[in-house]
Amino acid sequence: MPDSTNLFLIFITGLTTGGLSCLAVQGGLLASVISPTEEKINQKLQSQNRILPILSFLVSKLIAYTLLGALLGLLGTVVDLSPVTRGWFQIAIAIYLLGIALSMLEVHPVFRYFIITPPKFLSRLIKDQSKSKSIFAPALLGAMTVFIPCAVTQATEVIALSSASPLYGAAIMAAFILGTTPTFFAIGVAFSKVGSLFQGWFSRVAGTLLVIMAITTFNGGLGLIGSIYTLQNFYEATGFSFGTSKPIVAGAMAATRGGVQEVSIEVKSSGYFPKNITLKKGVKTRVILNTNNTGGCARSFTIPSLRLSKILPETGTETVEFTPTKTGPMVFSCSMGMYTGTFNII
Repeated sequence: MPDSTNLFLIFITGLTTGGLSCLAVQGGLLASVISPTEEKINQKLQSQNRILPILSFLVSKLIAYTLLGALLGLLGTVVDLSPVTRGWFQIAIAIYLLGIALSMLEVHPVFRYFIITPPKFLSRLIKDQSKSKSIFAPALLGAMTVFIPCAVTQATEVIALSSASPLYGAAIMAAFILGTTPTFFAIGVAFSKVGSLFQGWFSRVAGTLLVIMAITTFNGGLGLIGSIYTLQNFYEATGFSFGTSKPIVAGAMAATRGGVQEVSIEVKSSGYFPKNITLKKGVKTRVILNTNNTGGCARSFTIPSLRLSKILPETGTETVEFTPTKTGPMVFSCSMGMYTGTFNII
């Protein structure tokens, strides 16, 4: 059964950042849908003609991506992406996002190469369909957006792939596209009314937001590959926890019982507590993970260097066992690299 909490988070991602990122890449197709006709029609009919093609475009897009999600989920039953692989993919996406943002902000002409353009055959088809007055023309253009995925869409597709479930994969992509829909609809209507005047303002705002999103995506990727150089660790290294003014307590020492060092971690929707734990090299370790109405990606506990992942219940206890083989930091994180912690092996 799909996790409604995770699907809601994916929806919010589409609503807050996915819409802007995708519009930057797929805006050409949307512009084709809302290009003005040459016919002289009354104002009421003109308003209807603006909205109906946009709705046709968005509904078709939702159907296409839902089917894609099902296929990715099915493919995920035979392909298993490790946390480290997902982390490197996320870092690549962050770099791509930054390139798009700098292109939108017109920092340098070289960044225009980050913008994905449709293949030539698709461009010809788009040109032909944009001239059509049929309601099926915008629907076809909406379905074509699967060939021009934005960076955030690609990240969501990886999540659908890792779900290893056609049903969950379809639900993931549907939730994300539904989240992007209000942005596409609102911007589409605005473009149709004020055109290029709005475009300049939108590019500056969207570009700035994409820079912020690129930084957070890169940071999450670092967490997934097991790097200690994350924003969370930086804040903790300065003596304060992320988002609070409460000093960080020094790493907790695991208790040893019967030759096994044991530590308990409280898993909350906002992260892991304690975040810094000291372990001894060569001693079998038992990590007890406790959840209590926990939601979000924190429930997907990951130790990247061990290629170990554990899906935790919303409320309950799970145990992870391993034996540290070398000294130094060993990072643990959620499945998105948002929440991290460190085992300090001595």
